[in-house]
Amino acid sequence: MNSRESAKPLRVAIIGGGISGLSAAFYLHKQAPDIDFVLFEGAERLGGVIQTLNIDEGIIEMGADMFATLVPDDALQLSRDAGLNSTLIRPNSQHRLARVVSQGKVHPVPNGFSLMQPTKMWSIIRSPILSWSGRARLLKEYMIPARQETSDESLEAFAIRRLGQEAYDRLIEPIVGGIFTARGSTLSMQAALPQFVEMEKRHGGLIRAARAKRNEDSEAARSAKQASGARYDQFVSHPQGMSAWIQEIADTLPSGRVRLSRKVIGLIPILGPNHLVSIPNASKCDGQTVVDSNQSAEQMRWIVTSQSLTDSASPAIEETVFDAVVLACPAKPAAKLLEPISPSIAEALASIDYADSAVVAMLVDRNEIDPKLFCFGIVVPQIEGRDSLAISFTSEKYPGRTPPDKILLRVFLGGAMRPELVHESDERLMARAWKDVHDLLKIKTQPSWQSVFRWFGAMPQYHVGHLDRVEAIESELQSMTTLALAGNAYRGVGIPHCVRSGRLAAERIIKSLK
Repeated sequence: MNSRESAKPLRVAIIGGGISGLSAAFYLHKQAPDIDFVLFEGAERLGGVIQTLNIDEGIIEMGADMFATLVPDDALQLSRDAGLNSTLIRPNSQHRLARVVSQGKVHPVPNGFSLMQPTKMWSIIRSPILSWSGRARLLKEYMIPARQETSDESLEAFAIRRLGQEAYDRLIEPIVGGIFTARGSTLSMQAALPQFVEMEKRHGGLIRAARAKRNEDSEAARSAKQASGARYDQFVSHPQGMSAWIQEIADTLPSGRVRLSRKVIGLIPILGPNHLVSIPNASKCDGQTVVDSNQSAEQMRWIVTSQSLTDSASPAIEETVFDAVVLACPAKPAAKLLEPISPSIAEALASIDYADSAVVAMLVDRNEIDPKLFCFGIVVPQIEGRDSLAISFTSEKYPGRTPPDKILLRVFLGGAMRPELVHESDERLMARAWKDVHDLLKIKTQPSWQSVFRWFGAMPQYHVGHLDRVEAIESELQSMTTLALAGNAYRGVGIPHCVRSGRLAAERIIKSLK
């Protein structure tokens, strides 16, 4: 380790207690147990948008209800590293398919249609979701030449170019746009779906890529061939819900390292003895000299100012010196903290847009749903003119989530396409959700229980050119080796991507302190 002015242990501040910050804390402790750390979280709990509500009638996921294990598998690896893998469960094999609304009716997503790649041509031909001309245009994808330009492209442009307008409107937009709660016209292919860009580059197209792998017997190839909208066989969850998974990971951390209801409101780089920093403005803080210097910032340390949000017994404002910092909060709060330090990084972070969304969860009678409609979820194309983005049959995915005579539905609304809906009253949102459930599933009896969950600024929007922005941020950070960023705003919105970002942030900090 670098020499310090005292023999005190090296200390790291982790700002943000979602899965990204929790992963950073876990791997920091696992790989460098001699480094002390404090995890600051403004909420009263860890997990961020991962939150489980337990009621008498069952387990209700307010956010994500499972995570992927195929590529990347970082969340599964985290579970293994934490000794939790044996507790995880895979989705039920029954009803393991997705459906889509077409012309007001609910149809299965064609078997072998994985996100936006057709792997079984006969299932496409037989599906009534597309017109005959739409099916013919989709199959023509095999003959479409590969794009020669290397610049980023939107989901809408890519999908229409390769698979046609109707396939985009009826299948790809509701499946992929719903996952990212994004507009297809602005969603970056390179940032959100790079595997499909690579398929076109390597094989010349999506159908060609599927044919190239048709004899492959890998788990990924088998999963794609059986997929109906999503590869449900490649997901897992915790038997007691996702919050239980979060808590079990948190329980592996040393006691006293997590500070809940403690919001970080200030971040200042400092110059102690034998430490030189490089920041734009000179000042002093708590006896530590903060200077303007053109010298290396490798030894930069930090004053973290935090504020208690609930605990009257602790000081309202605290200033603590740390040797390194992991910013695992959303991009906009990170931008606010970094604005006095690096206006260029702050500006880039602040330019990352976020979408708001709402979830209406409801318990309905199982016997009122036509057995032919059971599935894991129904996606709703924008051209159908309905309020819902999707309807998830959450209780069908994992056993024991609700009483046997009930079904838990989660209706998703808002997102980038309908941001105004999130601000409506609970009653209005419930009415919108119920209308779609009633119309599409023909349920007549009102829910026995329902609730509304709102997520503000939870889903970053990967606009075209997003990776260029991220690479510019990372380039600017190269000189500040004791600062790392983590979270879903950068290189993937899924839980595995967030876990990876936390682990990489921890490894960056460990390397900087050696």
